[in-house]
Amino acid sequence: MIIRNNQKQPSIWMFFAILQSLMWLFGLPLYFKKYWVTAFGSFSNGQAEFIINLVPIPFFIGYNLIMLPIYYIQHPFFEQFKIQNDTSWQWLDHREKKRRSFWALVVRSIKMISVNLFILLPILSFLKIYTLERLGLDSPSAFAVDSDHWPSMIQNCRDIFLLSLVHELGFYTTHRMMHTYPSLYKYHKVHHEFKANIALASLHNHPVDFILSIGVPALLAISIINPHSSTQLLWSLWTLQANLDDHVGYSFPWSPVRWFPFAATTDEHEFHHSKNLGCFGSKLSIFNSIFGGYEHYYAHTDKYKKG
Repeated sequence: MIIRNNQKQPSIWMFFAILQSLMWLFGLPLYFKKYWVTAFGSFSNGQAEFIINLVPIPFFIGYNLIMLPIYYIQHPFFEQFKIQNDTSWQWLDHREKKRRSFWALVVRSIKMISVNLFILLPILSFLKIYTLERLGLDSPSAFAVDSDHWPSMIQNCRDIFLLSLVHELGFYTTHRMMHTYPSLYKYHKVHHEFKANIALASLHNHPVDFILSIGVPALLAISIINPHSSTQLLWSLWTLQANLDDHVGYSFPWSPVRWFPFAATTDEHEFHHSKNLGCFGSKLSIFNSIFGGYEHYYAHTDKYKKG
């Protein structure tokens, strides 16, 4: 496996990555505020939050549709960023058995993802909203757009940072537990059926794994930080973007979620899938560095650098 550390190297692509991040953090909130009442004014807070929780579904579908022609055309411009560049894509393998196995995995993955997105996600969203309302922990001003409740730019950035930090700790913990305990790994190993990632692999999770490694960290972060609904949506899309980016199979240098300090890079998670070792984080490198997870990755990168 070839390691590509191009996502943090200064280049014109990093400029585009930073520009995307700035639009995400500062441009979209202005757009949201203008249309927030129009979009959600006729719904109760619970109904509106339920809708927001389902926005990742079309985002996920759209991302995968965009990647389809890139995977199919195999243009040299994109292929230069392919991480596992020492092997061919599985659907191009010269062995018919491998190709058939891959397409069987794709069909199984689509079925599993459909269950997670169209059945499990709505159920979890409903249970989360219902529970918080009953406990009196929901925010009655979560959809207000007046100046007293709409988050300032500083508040928005602060909450997204805190959401990401809490979520990353939750994901690192649950993900590491999934690899440590056989009773949990029997569910998580389904996710590792993809040894070479494509975007579809990002949500290829057994339902139990989906709840523990995706649902629980997100619920933990949102419940602790209790952000405004617009901040929650921005962060949810940012997190999904990072998850898709983890599994896209390319180390795109224009990725908006990889260029900044303490960000994990795409090749780390690709290494995790190819070797099934370490790199337990997702968006950030912090907890891998503090609690461990980079030992095997660093050994591999050192070996690669030495040729």
